Amino acid sequence: MAVIRCLAPADGLQGVMACLRESESLAGIVAVVLLTGGWLALQYLAEARRDRRFREVKPALPAFGSGQHADAMYTFANREYYQVMLAEMEKALFAAGYELTRDESLRMTLPDTDRRVISRQIFRARQGYTSPSLSEQAMNDCEDAATKEGYTGMWLSVLIRGSERQGWYITRSQ
Repeated sequence: MAVIRCLAPADGLQGVMACLRESESLAGIVAVVLLTGGWLALQYLAEARRDRRFREVKPALPAFGSGQHADAMYTFANREYYQVMLAEMEKALFAAGYELTRDESLRMTLPDTDRRVISRQIFRARQGYTSPSLSEQAMNDCEDAATKEGYTGMWLSVLIRGSERQGWYITRSQ
């Protein structure tokens, strides 16, 4: 009862504390401490709940077979393939007396003879990557057929255009 009697007057916090000190037991002080601690704990929990609501939502794993999953697989599967193709293009260009530059003003178009040789080398690397157990004769036959159909030149054009979009241009070696 002493605690209730102390909390009833509107003397403010100092009056309540003085009343509790004057009471005969420590129960009043313990009750105030527990009530204050409980109130602080509730405030902390309410703040934590508000923070959880407004925290950024982490992206969930895409569903198996979804468009997002397919895009990630496409990127993963083709990265190494195109790195092989680009490395072969660079090697073939250097062997033919060309180099890659970042300066667009030095850009040039490959002559047909060099283009044919370089495109065949790139196609050979592509075939070696996609069909590693192909015999040398079968590789030569595929290379000849692809050259006749214009397929080797198409692959070189794709690689050149893609490289130019990334700021890499072909120029004559100095």
